[in-house]
Amino acid sequence: MDNMNGMTITAVNSVFYLTVPGLYPAPVKIEGYSTDAAISMAQRNPVIAQVGVDGHTSFGLVMTNKEITVTLSADSPSLRLFEDWAAAQDALREVLLCNAEFTLPAIGRKYVGSRGGMTAVQDMPVVAQTLQASAFVITFDKWESSPV
Repeated sequence: MDNMNGMTITAVNSVFYLTVPGLYPAPVKIEGYSTDAAISMAQRNPVIAQVGVDGHTSFGLVMTNKEITVTLSADSPSLRLFEDWAAAQDALREVLLCNAEFTLPAIGRKYVGSRGGMTAVQDMPVVAQTLQASAFVITFDKWESSPV
C-alpha cells in the first residue's frame, strides 16, 4: 500500500505493550480500548516563569514526570493486567513499576516509557445503562520518542 509517502491520522494500527517485571515480565499487548479514548498523554509544564518586582521575568527548567491515561472498554481482555497489577501491589504492600512501548505507524513514531508507576486505578467500571470504560493513569520517569 502506498499513501504517497504521507502520514495519516490513523489510530487503529497503533500498538501498545506493557511489562511489569515480577508480574508480567514479557511484553503484554494492551487491547480493548474505549470507544472515544485509548491512550492520552497529560500536558506537562517543564518551565517555571517568575516575574520579579522590577518586571524582569526569570525562567527555570524543572524536571517533570510524564503521565499517560489508558482507557479500556469494560469488556477489554487487558483489564485483567491492570487489576492483577493493582492487586499485587496491595498484597505486596510495595510499588511494582512498569515499562511501556507505544507505536504509532501512521506518523512513524515509537514512544518508550520507563519506570512507570500506576498512580490512579479504577477498580471496576461505572455501571450505567451499559458498563462504562475504566481509566488507569501511569506516571513515567522517562517517556522518549523515536522514529519507527
